[in-house]
Amino acid sequence: MIKIAIIGFGAIGKYVFDNLKKENIIISSLICKNGREEVGRRALESNLEICNSIEQFKDYPDLILDCAGHSSLKDYAPDALLKGINFITLSSGALADDKLFNKIKKSEIKGKSKLIIAPGAIGSLDILTSAKNDEIFEVCYTGRKPPQGWIGSRAENILDLKNLKSSSQIHFSGNARQASKLYPKNANVTATIALAGIGFDKTKVTLIADNSITENIHELSIFGKFGSSNFKIFGKPLPNNPKSSSLAAMSMISEVKKFLDIF
Repeated sequence: MIKIAIIGFGAIGKYVFDNLKKENIIISSLICKNGREEVGRRALESNLEICNSIEQFKDYPDLILDCAGHSSLKDYAPDALLKGINFITLSSGALADDKLFNKIKKSEIKGKSKLIIAPGAIGSLDILTSAKNDEIFEVCYTGRKPPQGWIGSRAENILDLKNLKSSSQIHFSGNARQASKLYPKNANVTATIALAGIGFDKTKVTLIADNSITENIHELSIFGKFGSSNFKIFGKPLPNNPKSSSLAAMSMISEVKKFLDIF
């Protein structure tokens, strides 16, 4: 039986923990910052082994699930991968930092391990990956969320989210690298698209606050020699966190199952 550890005990972490447990996939360890141990244990309602660093493990886990934020990928992934521990993450936006990206790639090679990026809230990445085998002309991502879904993000400094001047307003237009860095908790999907396709600097991104919707709408348009593709999903957020996608949490569960089938 493989040993699985998890980082993060917020809305996504709890969802993943609880739903894997229902399928008899047991997470035995929690990685968290010093001083947060009891909070994490209560949040997951489990008597977990808790460590603050990879080095604290008596027996290294086989797999780590990153259900936290960008800082968790930076703090834990390089060390874990270097020690041969496979790592699944939803924090792909952190890889917009070339220095971290290169460090992780070197750790994968030295540790003979793998960083797996869960697809999160977007689909049609298979088309994007296939189209990359020939020329892709343009990749455009548009993300729409209700105003409350952008609370706590950079959008608050640009728009009055409680009193939009129109039913929908753009608060970001640029590329995936900029979006990933400026919206670390809201735009990981842009990084996932960039990594699957034509890169951070060429992937176009538009982010919109829209008070006419109740769901998070993700739209991905791809244009290339293969033709064109347009994908749109109306995703529901997790009930207790309007900034977190239900499908993102589900995608983590899916990647764990794939890993277990191969392991």
